[in-house]
Amino acid sequence: MDNYKSFSKNAKKILNSPICNNKMQTAHYTAMENLFCPETNKDGYISLGIAENILSFDVMKDKLSVDPNFCQRLTQYSDMGGFKDCRQSIANLLQNHLFKFKPINNPELLVNYKQIILANGATPLLENIFNMFCDQDEVALIPSPMFPNFIPFAGQRFGVKIIGVKSEVYNTNNNNNNNNNNNNNNNNNNNNNNNNNNNNNREIIDFELNLEEFEKLYQLHPVKLIVLCNPNNPTGYIFSKKQIKKLIDWCREKKVHLLSDEIYALSIFNRNYCSGTREDNENTNNDFDNEDDNDNNNNEKDGANNQIPTNSFSSIYDICKGDMGEYIHLVSSFSKDFGLNGFRAGYFYSQNQDVLRYLLSTSNYYSCSNIVQSALINIIEDKKYLCSFIKENQKRLTSSYKFATKTLHQFNIPYLKSSAGLFLTIDLRKCLNKLPELNNNNNNNNNNNNNNNNNNNNNNNINCPFKKEIQLWELLFDNRVIVNPGKLCYFDEPGFYRLIFTLSNEFVYNGIERISKVYNQLLNS
Repeated sequence: MDNYKSFSKNAKKILNSPICNNKMQTAHYTAMENLFCPETNKDGYISLGIAENILSFDVMKDKLSVDPNFCQRLTQYSDMGGFKDCRQSIANLLQNHLFKFKPINNPELLVNYKQIILANGATPLLENIFNMFCDQDEVALIPSPMFPNFIPFAGQRFGVKIIGVKSEVYNTNNNNNNNNNNNNNNNNNNNNNNNNNNNNNREIIDFELNLEEFEKLYQLHPVKLIVLCNPNNPTGYIFSKKQIKKLIDWCREKKVHLLSDEIYALSIFNRNYCSGTREDNENTNNDFDNEDDNDNNNNEKDGANNQIPTNSFSSIYDICKGDMGEYIHLVSSFSKDFGLNGFRAGYFYSQNQDVLRYLLSTSNYYSCSNIVQSALINIIEDKKYLCSFIKENQKRLTSSYKFATKTLHQFNIPYLKSSAGLFLTIDLRKCLNKLPELNNNNNNNNNNNNNNNNNNNNNNNINCPFKKEIQLWELLFDNRVIVNPGKLCYFDEPGFYRLIFTLSNEFVYNGIERISKVYNQLLNS
């Protein structure tokens, strides 16, 4: 730290944080310097760890190449929170393509552009939202498994703590401790190697929002915010509308803010396409209370756990019947559903005027580029093109998902059924007990990824139940394939890894083949 003597304590804290000192967190950038290419670099890295969708660029290319709205205004400063016409376009996108509920008798519940805040990606919005609702050492609860970067978004600069609320539901055969583990310990405290071996026989059959667990953690910690990622990252699971409604009611009763992260709302697959257009999703009765969650017409085979239900998706706006009120908010971006990660465009929607005033007053720190705003208007306001793009992208997502699952079956790799997003979860638990035992000297700093957000910091302990998961991740990395370990995502037990499939078939196939060589070699050893 001698090199940083002149740095502030805040800067030193960031430089010492896990995200700056973790091989797993930076693996993708290592891969980018030596990326696999079937023609020129067959031994390069294959990264299946970054959630990017490249499947529909050819459909989007012409829209991005020429901007008919280009004018001098784009060279000047933008309005706070984004151009009015871009915010209006996003309001139209929400009302006409993401939200099913139509407030026919309550026009004041229609989305107003003034309720939209535009930013340079969801990342700065999320960080600012954590800062808005939580002081240092206060707590946000997030159903786990969860998106790993929620942790640094909340804690790296503002010291907000994240506690995972376990959502996995296991089959009843070996399910004695299914609901008894304390989620706030990141499930690292009550397991040992023998338990890990036994847990290999358990199967995840569902995910749930357990209000008893939320209440228990609320009584123990200064909880100020709930973040619900739906569809879920990393599992691709869509939570039940009835459970979300109960969580909404609980948050309102406790006066705890609920943020719905719906960044994958239009990336639905493995069911009838849900484009969100008025024509496709008109619900004349708006009867969401009685609408069936379950949509299990597409039963998978080929190694998936078919007990996991496929729920239909509805935005939190729909579940609230348009009346989100003071405590319910929504965040999303164009990175995933539109394949525009590099454009850095995210947005926030709320009906709470005080919340909007705060975000508007701080919007200069994360303004979205005017060029990007103009491109978004060009995409959204071409209604025929927009509907066509959403449907085609979902069609390609479905095809890519089927290719990935077929390839996993070919190489005998089990996985969890997914319904949405750019990813699925592979289950490599069976080979963990084939790995050699580690000593303390081998337990490197890869095991400290969540140490600033857990109540018990035992990640460097040789008895850490995730040590073999990290060991297997190292083997995969040595074989030049990158996936996200479940430990980063707060999975309940070790052996699950997130795999991105929205890349070229050749890239995905070669990546799965490399995983299979490690996995099957261990199983047969």
